[in-house]
Amino acid sequence: MSFLSGIRDKAVQVAAKNLILSKTNAVTDVKSLEIDSKQKTFSLQLELAGEAEPLTVTGSYRLGSGGEKTVVTPVDIKTSKEWLTILAAELVQGRTFEVPAIAAGFL
Repeated sequence: MSFLSGIRDKAVQVAAKNLILSKTNAVTDVKSLEIDSKQKTFSLQLELAGEAEPLTVTGSYRLGSGGEKTVVTPVDIKTSKEWLTILAAELVQGRTFEVPAIAAGFL
């Protein structure tokens, strides 16, 4: 990983952590979050309300454009809970999500 891509990945990680924590009360802490923009992979470990063990999520993603906007498409999502891996495959994997403009420049 080059120095600049490392800085870029760290900036995206901080923004993603703040976004996750601001969107739901179900996630009480983001224990770890790693994004590799060269390999287009991610991994995170989340503390969840009411759960004794953290949830681990890994996967890869594709970036694209939807008109003038940057979009991300999660692929190959795996979690530490089999039922949630199945749910992610059914509801999240392959869908496109708009990347906030502030983060798009770092990807």
